[in-house]
Parts: sequence; structure tokens; C-alpha cells
Amino acid sequence: MDRADHSSLPVTEHALGSLAAVYEQAGVGPDDLDFYSTTGWFQNLAANCLQPSETALVFAAKDVVLPMRVGRARGCGLSNFYSCRFVPPGLATASNPVGAIAALGQALRRRGLVSLRFDALDEGPKDMVAAGLRRAGWLVEPFPQFGNWFLTADGLDFDTYWQQRPGALRNTGRRRHKTLIERGDGEIICYSRPDEATTAIQAYEAVYVRSWQAAEPFPGFMPGLIRNGFADGEVQVWCLSAGGRPVATQIWVRRHAQATIFKLAYDQDWGKRSVGTVLTMAAMQAALADRSLREIDFGWGDDPYKREWLPERRQRYGIAAYNPRTLAGMVMAIRNLGAKKIRGAVRRVIKNV
Repeated sequence: MDRADHSSLPVTEHALGSLAAVYEQAGVGPDDLDFYSTTGWFQNLAANCLQPSETALVFAAKDVVLPMRVGRARGCGLSNFYSCRFVPPGLATASNPVGAIAALGQALRRRGLVSLRFDALDEGPKDMVAAGLRRAGWLVEPFPQFGNWFLTADGLDFDTYWQQRPGALRNTGRRRHKTLIERGDGEIICYSRPDEATTAIQAYEAVYVRSWQAAEPFPGFMPGLIRNGFADGEVQVWCLSAGGRPVATQIWVRRHAQATIFKLAYDQDWGKRSVGTVLTMAAMQAALADRSLREIDFGWGDDPYKREWLPERRQRYGIAAYNPRTLAGMVMAIRNLGAKKIRGAVRRVIKNV
């Protein structure tokens, strides 16, 4: 199929509740979905994180599915700052991924949307989405968004992993583990069963409110993630209790052979006791005991401590796109891209239409 054939690909539109059926029709199976593409993930986002003006919709073009948040003039991938990765499901195995994105982009432009935004894209999907949107007539602005620190865990045991960590981290972890766990009253618990969800949520929220973290802007999201994730067997909540109460928690998500340290917090009054280090050691040791695990990552951001635990980094990207057939879209493009880039982008659009 050449680049002019995208207009012949039919695009269908569905409510989010039909996502599982859309996946089946597009040939997207469970093995094709990472944690951030599952129906449970998208449903929890939609239930807790939409703005009043937004609707969660699903668009599909042949074998590519695009869950979206659609407002009056703006469309976004169904993701936000909780999303550690976003890729249109089916894109990696599609017969014509750029053509499918072009068809989807054309359908979104016909809706009169002024702008689009996609977050948390790996480099390959970023290039395909950008190329497809350009082909559909959008002015496209990719940008680096955040670093994702990770560890390739294939065949790696904890002792080998731990010897590769910085000496200061190893010394702190060993010393604090002795005082808190071996000689103290500290206890580490991993919650994962559905009947433990309420206890896990209470422990997480008790620590979070005493941590340095800002208040959750969508307070229903994390409890929903824990309840749904426990039901699906894909979420763990690790908790370190000391002094008779929880002082550090971590939320891990796991699907197939990939795990993410999704969220962590510790009680600031216990920060000097390195409770976060002790808890991370225990969770990493348990994770690396599973020899089927291929990768552990640290989610969103370049916080300095992350490289001490997970030594590899990859870039994730965002994409902003503007509809030049609307006045507001052109104004936004000029403001964000500048006149010189606009001229080049318009030439590419004319060439690809």
C-alpha cells in the first residue's frame, strides 16, 4: 500500500466499553499488550482522570487501535502523567502502521479537532505516529519528554546485580537492613491478593500523606489501579512497617516479562533511616528470583536516585500536532513551531497529501 492509500482504510469509532471487542476485531491479542495497553488500565484512567469536557473514545483502522481522550477542540492519546508508556495497540505488528495512523489522523481532523497530543512514546512508535499524522495533514512537533531508567534482567541473579551497584548504596542497604529488619521491629510485606486490596490501599495512602510527594490530583486513580491490578494478578504493593506503622511503600506493576516500579513513597520522619532503600532491596531481590523476568524499569522521570538502581536509560517522547485547516490550529502551530518550521511542515504536508 503506498502513502496515498491511507484514505481507503476505513476508520471506526467506539465507546471505551467496547475496547475488548475492538482488540479482537483488530487481531490484537493479550500477548500484544503491555500493562499500559490493557483494557483495565484504560478503563481506570477514563474512570478517574478525564476532564469534564472529555470523552474516552476508541478509534480503529484495520489492525491499529487508538484509545483517545477527545474534548471539544483537542484530542489526546488516552494517557497522562501516570502513563509510563503509550503506543497505539497493534502498531508494532500492523501491516501498514504509518498508513493506519494516517487514516486515523485524517478521521480526527475531519472531526474539527484543532490539536492532538500523545505522550510517553518510544522512539520507533514516535516516528511512525509522527509520519502518519504528517501524511494526514497535521503539522507535527515531536519533543523529548522524559527518561526511562531500566535494567535488563535476563538471567541476572540478585547477588550479581547487587555487586554492580554503587558502593555507597550497598553499604547503606546492608547497614539499614540489619538495624531495621534483622535487629529491629521492621517488617516487609508484599500485598497482591484481591482480599488484601483494602489493606494495601490504606498502607499506601498512610505513607503517601506523610511523604514528600504532592497530593494526588486524581485521588481515585491509585486505589483503582491497586484493586484492578490485584484482581488481574499484575500489581503488587510492597510495604515496610516499623514503629508499629507503615513507613515506606512501593507499587510494582508486572505483565508478561516486564516490571515497573510504578510509584514509591516513604514517611519523611523515617527518611534518615533509609527505609526506601531497604524496601527497594527486598522488592528487587524478589523480582530477580523470577528468572522469566526480562526487564525492570523505573517509570517516568530522570530522578538521580534511579540510575543507582537501574543503570540503563532510554528516551521517551511526546508529540503535539496542529490542524492547519483551522485558524486556531495554525495560530498554535506558529506559536510553537515558528514560521520557518511551519514553512517546512506545510511543504511536507502538501507533498504527502
